[in-house]
Amino acid sequence: AALSPEGANGVTRSRGLPLRIIVGSPSTLMYLSEERPDRACRPSRDQGRHWSCSNFSIPSPGHDCNSHSNSYFIGLRGLHDGASSKGHLKYDVNQYLRRSIDTSSVSILSKGIRDRWATKDVRFLFGSHDTVHCNVGACNRRCEAMLTGKNRLQRGLNFMSYLKHLFPGSKPVWSTYNGGHSAGLAYASKHFTAWAFEDFKAVRETGGEAEEPASPDGEDDGEADEDQEQRCTAEEGDPYASGAFIECCGDLVKTF
Repeated sequence: AALSPEGANGVTRSRGLPLRIIVGSPSTLMYLSEERPDRACRPSRDQGRHWSCSNFSIPSPGHDCNSHSNSYFIGLRGLHDGASSKGHLKYDVNQYLRRSIDTSSVSILSKGIRDRWATKDVRFLFGSHDTVHCNVGACNRRCEAMLTGKNRLQRGLNFMSYLKHLFPGSKPVWSTYNGGHSAGLAYASKHFTAWAFEDFKAVRETGGEAEEPASPDGEDDGEADEDQEQRCTAEEGDPYASGAFIECCGDLVKTF
């Protein structure tokens, strides 16, 4: 979503077709500047889906993961020209980036990525119970990742606050669904359906802007409890979930 030139100005590069990017409860999110959520924004106890963070700053020496707090994959450092040698992932990413953006220095690269991001249609979907602490293996627990939050929901909500901080006056589009880290529940949510299908269909049919579904920012979908229970049962029995943590309808289930 951040590094690709696709989606700039809301369209594909080759044919100018509408392109919307929907991101679902990722383990890590790439920050587009050196700032990170302050320590108060990263409590170990879950604070729920109404959590927000208002303070961001550059981590100080001794609290910056041995100077790696802004390194790729959490940040953009290491992706500019000359930062890494051939055969390393950062070098490969640099070669990809330089096809469409100035990568001559980390500051120029960062500004270019931010400017391009601001034109993209990116939306986020989080599980309201996706709150398993990363230290138990539910998400990346490297030092630089832990600077962004202690669980997936917290990291996602911190990033929503960060985008408003980074782009003053902007309003990131995001929502939650009633469940944990479950692709099935995410895809079944009304906001995913609207974002992926319904409002695009309306744009094609009318040639205008589609309306947002009700409660677009941070509200649970509120499906009936019996429907949630049926979906949770299906998720727990999913053979592809073996060995993973699944938090479904508020209950943590570990499959083996």
